[in-house]
Amino acid sequence: MTQIVYRGSSIYIRPFQTADSAPLFAAASESLHELCSWMAWCTPDYSLQDSQSFVARSLLDWQHRQIFCFAILDLADDSLLGSVGITRIDWRHNVGNVGIWVRSSRTGRGIAASAIRLLATFSFKELGLSRLEILVARDNEASLRVARKINASLEGILRQKLLLGGKRHDAIMCSLLPTDLP
Repeated sequence: MTQIVYRGSSIYIRPFQTADSAPLFAAASESLHELCSWMAWCTPDYSLQDSQSFVARSLLDWQHRQIFCFAILDLADDSLLGSVGITRIDWRHNVGNVGIWVRSSRTGRGIAASAIRLLATFSFKELGLSRLEILVARDNEASLRVARKINASLEGILRQKLLLGGKRHDAIMCSLLPTDLP
């Protein structure tokens, strides 16, 4: 795979590499309490094996053009800050779903907004997608702030859409179009 890198002012995103398994595990472990509240993939017993499996699956997903997951890295020291990706791609309608998380020690610094903007640029320019959807649990205030910050349109509430931690949650559907980017 050609190395794809998108750079912002303080971060960059690139596809995961095999060597990212341990740093990914460290970032996720640090953030388990927050992640398990909002991410369906997160479990309290998340392991290094889970990170290794995720990275291996990510490499295959890129080859099959099914899912495009990126590591979010700090430009200053190359530390792994989280992950951003496009899932549930509907190629017929050129629509994809955005997923993101940032390690707890680095939240509140604009990293998520910057990473989604970089992902959106990739999605619209490289993949030809015409719409990105961001599905946020109604009570996830941090993710809703990020959606507002990137100028995503809040489109509506999907009742009982998400199952997180064994509990049903209403979700807010947000969208991002190429014309929404600066």
